[in-house]
Amino acid sequence: MKRIFDKGTVSRDWFGIGSFLPGPRFTRESGRLFLLEAVGSTNAFLRGKGEPAQGRLCSWDGWGWKAQERTLLHPVPEAKPGTVVVARRQTAGQGRQGRKWVDCGGLHLSVVVPTHRASFDRGFSVWVGLLTVLVLREEFKVDARLKWPNDIVCGDRKLGGILLEKTGSGAAMIVVAGLGLNLTARRGDFPAALQETATSILEETGRPLGRGEIAGRLLSRVENELDVFKASGWAPYRPALSHLDCLLGREVTLAAGGTEHTGRAVGIDEAGRLQLAAPSGAILSFHAGDVHLGPLRDGAPAPDHGPGDPEVLP
Repeated sequence: MKRIFDKGTVSRDWFGIGSFLPGPRFTRESGRLFLLEAVGSTNAFLRGKGEPAQGRLCSWDGWGWKAQERTLLHPVPEAKPGTVVVARRQTAGQGRQGRKWVDCGGLHLSVVVPTHRASFDRGFSVWVGLLTVLVLREEFKVDARLKWPNDIVCGDRKLGGILLEKTGSGAAMIVVAGLGLNLTARRGDFPAALQETATSILEETGRPLGRGEIAGRLLSRVENELDVFKASGWAPYRPALSHLDCLLGREVTLAAGGTEHTGRAVGIDEAGRLQLAAPSGAILSFHAGDVHLGPLRDGAPAPDHGPGDPEVLP
């Protein structure tokens, strides 16, 4: 096996594994990283489904990552906390509610969240989205915001998204998190249906960012703040959420359970539910749904990422 500690140790290191330092909960509990050249879906591969894929299996030995030679890897037989799957390309991924996924060139990652009671709390998926936005803003100077329930946006364009799923039962239940983030696509590189609604980190900042560095910073931030979220809930994050919630104060139409609801978005509650002020004055709460944005209260134009848009998700 080859030791990977610095960038460039292994030829054709498209991930940048020397920068991938997710934190001790990830490396201690499992320390397995699957780097795949191409796969149907990282989520499916992580859950033991789909076809084998070419790639490297990497393990953490306490000093750094060690990688096996490139070979044909089979889907993960047992998804343990800390296991990470990253693909250079995806060909058959799906987004939220089974929608079509579009590979626009970027970070395609799925991970079993380390064992922690916070990961089973209501609102955890929105919290992960907020932390993703904070990392992009604070560490990479990306003007990102959160669009409930799972989209990362820059202005009126979608940068990426997050998908969380629970699987198993009882003590064997795990949380699988998927992240799709557009990194290097130029405006003209996106499919025609997305050219007016999608963006990338390169488009927003003018500079490329490595997959390994972004993935490591995101997973490390989540790990470092799991205890805070469990102990204090939303209280420490409420100011950031209010500032970075791109729906707040907008007129929206939300489709849920076959019914459309129109009103003004007035925030996100402790359970991660969108709060909608209906024309009647009633406050409605939604755990899930598709949001179509209307204009701001002051009449400024708003983006349209309505139902049916392809998801940029693993």
